[in-house]
Amino acid sequence: MNMKTKAITMTLICLIFTGLFSGCASKSEQESNGQQSSTSQPVALAEKAEEKVLTFGSVGYFYNEQWDPAYGWDGWAIGSYGVGEGLFRLDDAFKAVPWLVESYQTADNKTWEFILRDDVVFHNGVKMTAEAVKRCFERTLEVNERAKELLPIQGFEASGQSLKIVLSEAATGLANDLTDPLWTVYDAEGSTDFAEQTYYTGPYIPNEFNPGVELVVVKNEHYWGEAPKLDKAIFKTVKDADALTMAFQNGEIDVVVQVPETAIPVIQNAEHLKIDTSTGMRTQLIRFNMQSPAVQDAAVRKAISYSIDRDSYTKVISNNTTVPSYGIYPEAFTFGGIKNVTASVTAFDPEKAKQLLADAGFADTNGDGILEKNGVKLSLKMIGISAQKEMLELSQVLQSQLQEIGIDLKVESMENISEARKNGEFDLTYESYVAGSTGNPQAFIEYMFVTDGSNNFGKYSNPEVDALAASLHKASSEEEKNEAITGITQHILDDAPFIFFAHKNFTCVYNSETVAYFHAQPSEFYILDSSTEAK
Repeated sequence: MNMKTKAITMTLICLIFTGLFSGCASKSEQESNGQQSSTSQPVALAEKAEEKVLTFGSVGYFYNEQWDPAYGWDGWAIGSYGVGEGLFRLDDAFKAVPWLVESYQTADNKTWEFILRDDVVFHNGVKMTAEAVKRCFERTLEVNERAKELLPIQGFEASGQSLKIVLSEAATGLANDLTDPLWTVYDAEGSTDFAEQTYYTGPYIPNEFNPGVELVVVKNEHYWGEAPKLDKAIFKTVKDADALTMAFQNGEIDVVVQVPETAIPVIQNAEHLKIDTSTGMRTQLIRFNMQSPAVQDAAVRKAISYSIDRDSYTKVISNNTTVPSYGIYPEAFTFGGIKNVTASVTAFDPEKAKQLLADAGFADTNGDGILEKNGVKLSLKMIGISAQKEMLELSQVLQSQLQEIGIDLKVESMENISEARKNGEFDLTYESYVAGSTGNPQAFIEYMFVTDGSNNFGKYSNPEVDALAASLHKASSEEEKNEAITGITQHILDDAPFIFFAHKNFTCVYNSETVAYFHAQPSEFYILDSSTEAK
C-alpha cells in the first residue's frame, strides 16, 4: 500500500503563499517559486541533489499494522519513525519535556491547563489548535480501551490554544503520562480512513507502507521545530536475526534497532560499526505461580533468586546488553534499585540458597540429589517464549545450577505462553516487560502486582500492596508517589512472587561511515527525529 503525499504537499504550499489556512496560490506563483502546481506530479526524491537517506533495520520494532495511533499499540511505532508527536517528550532521564506545549499549570492535579504552541500545523496543513487536540483525544478515548485505563479523564475544555484536561482523580505525573504514544496528537477530522492515512505533526511524513516488510517516510518541509536532516528514511523488517546482521555488515542497512545479542561480538570487531545503548525501563523477570504447591514456600523462591548469576548473565549470555538487577526498576530512578529498601537477595550465593532450603525443612532423604519435604520432591516446571533466546539460555543455565542445590527444574519453551500462563500451567515463567515506559510505573504496578491485575498471572495477592497501589491515585506530590512505589517494592522483595534479575538496555548499532548522528533514547519511543543525520 502506497501513501501518496501529493495532497499534503499542495496544502502546505498553500500555507507558504497565503499565510492563512484557506486559499491557494496560483499555478504561475507556485511554478515561479520552484513549487509544483496542483496538476503536476510530486518531484521524485531520486532527482534531488545530494539526497540524504538512511535505512533502518529491525527484527520486530517496526510493527504497526496501520496508521491509526489509536489502534492497539501502533502509536508507539508511529512515534518512533518521527511521524507522530505528543504534547510532551521524554528526555534520557525520563523527564517530561514540553513539546507541542509551551506551558502548563495545575492547582489541584485534577484540572490541568496546557497552552499549546501556536506554530504547529498537521501534515495536511491544518493548524493545531486546542480544539483539534481535544477532538483527537476524544476520538482516542472512544477507539482504544487502554486509553480509559491509562488516565481518569473526565472531560476537556478548549479555547484558542488553551486546552484544559479535567480528571476524575488527581494525577501528579500527568505530563509524564501524556508522553505515552497513545496520546499522539493528530488531526481527528482530517481523514475518513485513519488506518490508511492520518495527519500528524512530526518532522517526517509517511510515504510508502508495506506492513511487516518495509515503510518509507519523507522530510516534512514545513516542520515547526528543528529542520529534519534526512530527505528520506526507510524502515525494513528482517525476521531472521542472522540475516539482519548480515545485511548490516554488507551496508544494506545503516542502523539496526535493538541489535540481536548474537551480533554484538561481530560488531565489536569492526571499527566503523558503532553501538549506542542506554538503560530503559524494560525488565527481565521470573514469575512464580503463587497457587502452585511447589513454590508456596518463600524459601524456595528466594533460593532460586540466590541461584541466578546476574553478572554472568549480563556479560556472557546477553553480551552486555543488560544491566544486573536486584530491584524492580533501574537505579537512575528515585524509586529504583535497592537503595531505599531492604533486599534479602543481593548476590549470587548457592550456599545461601542451600541453607535457606535446609532451614525450611527440605532434605534429600533417598540420596537421588533432589530435595523433598513431606514426601514431595522439589520438582518445578518453567515455561518461556522460544524466541527469547537469551532468556531460554538463562533457564538452561539455571536448570543446571538448581540441580546443584537439589531442585529439579524442567524447562519448556513455546512460541506463545499466553494460554499456559493464563491457565496457571506453570511453576515459573521467564518474561520481559516494560515497567513504566513513560517513567511512571503506576500502570505496571496495577496490572502486575494488584490482586486482580490484568497481567497478574501468578495470582499474587497482598492487601498492603493493593492499598499502596490505590494510594498512588490520591498522591498529592511526586514525593508521596515515590514513597508509595518504594513501599510496594519492599513488599515485592519480601514476598518474592517475582525475581527481577536484569534491565534490558535499548541497544542499537549504526554504521559510522554513513551515519553522522544517531541516538537510541532509553524509553524506546524515539528512533528517528530531526537530529538524526546522514553523512
